[in-house]
Amino acid sequence: MLIFRLHLPVAIRLVMLGSIVLLLNIDVKAQEWWFWPKYTLGQKAENYPGNRIDEPISFKPLVSTETVPLIFYGEEPKERREDFVDIGKLSKGNFSVELWVVNHVNQPVGVLSAVKSKYGSESPSWLLGIYDRNILFSLSTEDNPFSNLLSYDIKSGGWKQYWYHIVATFDGSTMSLYVNGELVNSMKTAKRKDYKDYQLEVASYTHNEPYMDLGNLLKMMRLSDRALSKDEIMKRFEALKTMVVEGKLFPNTFHFNAGPYLNNATTSSIDIVWETDRPADFVIEYGQQVPMDKKIDLNTQTINRENIAAKESNIYSVKLDNLDPETPYFYTIKAKARDGSVMESGILTFSTAVKENSSYAFAVIGDTEARPHINDRVCKMVWEERPNFLMLVGDLTDGGNEDHKFEWNYEYFQGVTQLASRVPVFPVAGNGEEDLYWYDQYHVLPEPEGYYSYTYGNAEFFMLNSNRPEEFAPGGKQYIWLEEQLKKSTAIWKFVAHHHAPYSADEDDYGNAWRGKGDLGDKAIRKIVPLYEKYNVNMVFFGHLHTYQRTLPIRNNIIDKQNGVIYVQGGGGGGNLEDFAPSRAWFSAKTYRGHHYFMVTVHGNELNFKMYDTEGRLKDYLDLKK
Repeated sequence: MLIFRLHLPVAIRLVMLGSIVLLLNIDVKAQEWWFWPKYTLGQKAENYPGNRIDEPISFKPLVSTETVPLIFYGEEPKERREDFVDIGKLSKGNFSVELWVVNHVNQPVGVLSAVKSKYGSESPSWLLGIYDRNILFSLSTEDNPFSNLLSYDIKSGGWKQYWYHIVATFDGSTMSLYVNGELVNSMKTAKRKDYKDYQLEVASYTHNEPYMDLGNLLKMMRLSDRALSKDEIMKRFEALKTMVVEGKLFPNTFHFNAGPYLNNATTSSIDIVWETDRPADFVIEYGQQVPMDKKIDLNTQTINRENIAAKESNIYSVKLDNLDPETPYFYTIKAKARDGSVMESGILTFSTAVKENSSYAFAVIGDTEARPHINDRVCKMVWEERPNFLMLVGDLTDGGNEDHKFEWNYEYFQGVTQLASRVPVFPVAGNGEEDLYWYDQYHVLPEPEGYYSYTYGNAEFFMLNSNRPEEFAPGGKQYIWLEEQLKKSTAIWKFVAHHHAPYSADEDDYGNAWRGKGDLGDKAIRKIVPLYEKYNVNMVFFGHLHTYQRTLPIRNNIIDKQNGVIYVQGGGGGGNLEDFAPSRAWFSAKTYRGHHYFMVTVHGNELNFKMYDTEGRLKDYLDLKK
């Protein structure tokens, strides 16, 4: 094995091995590739709804040896795409390379594109990459075979905090580096050095983010056989920004950019929500067997826009009613855009709510936020349990308010659609969507707006909006509403869900526990706790803190194992992990730091609770009997 070191300010090492690889014969003068993970469930439930642009696939013959990896900032690549284009068709003179990158995680990760030697005898012809907040562009020239280097350290957040359009150009005498339309570095160089036995490669460096895919970080790569001008680069940047603002995943492709997404399942109805990248008309077919015997035509040109979820977008919804209780159904959405483009969701499934005396199970996830790769993992594991419905305890997005629509399309729906197209979702709003702008448009939920209740089996669920803590105090709007609902409830089991924590041993959200005594929860939210105790609520689910904690039963602010309320903190979705105070809280039954989900199974007066990590390991277990 030959180790070859570049003379660069940062450690970029090339470990060289031989290779036997055939090349695809694709003419690339100006070509782009889109990188979106294809998140689907497994086995017969594998289904990606609608159209998409598939990621480039490395061509591998039946027998080959591994080609050389690039070691980037001391890290080996976790995922590589190579030999997806004929290297002989790439320019050996002037060129431009563009990367459209979103980095919404708090661990160092990177992506690198390069035209590089397969066998390790020479440095890359060029490479362009980003690792954490550092951008590098190198170029081999006749006078400097060990690569000329341009670098740029990102001092603040990108466009909309997380987005970077990174462009490297060479015009025959000058190499230049642009970030988000601005020239950030350039230098004069000699003529490019010729190369042989090279390949085009794109690689991700994401070992710090378990389950992260290349396409979670890199959305688009584009190569041109000339140096783009600053004006052209700015126009490219503006076009990409427009896609993000509109929540479109793919250019020039009729596709679902949200859903199908199941809401509000009852014993006789269910709501389906979806979004397309352009206006369209739809046929929804459904029934208890395939082929399906019922359909709804949705002509969006003639219906009142007031009845469509969003007046300024292409979000649509339909209610399927007169269904049989506790019954499996099939459905599909067939779409035709005004330009004649067509697509289908494929055949999907759901079940109506169970009868009052039947057993049922539901999954709980909190703080899905900015990691579709974690939510993909969790959703696949939840699906294996076949829950009747999914409860989400807020922060579906990290900050998906009106001006951050992409956090819904690019992050939330990317991870959960595979599950939420088959299992209905009952959410509460977190601070990540506290303005309710897109939250309301993507959900069809019972009234009143922002908080609601529903019955399922022998339980009643009370879903609150804790973004309005003043309404949790006696005399507050939600306090009054909840007392009215609890007073008339005859359900055997009573569950409450909201986002913020009445009790928590978090390290710093309620006073820095490493410097003094904290409040062990949100005191404003805790003002509603007397209602939980007065009306014998069994369990309260919440998120906000990105750890897991289950309390012992609490009543009157002390442990009461006979009559207390159990509080379960489940912020284990895709948010940045947090930690606990250094000392055990007086109410703590179980704590865990890591991504997770939990399952609740109810049969009559018995309840079983299990919490799992993302490897499927059981971390907590509880049985209750009334």
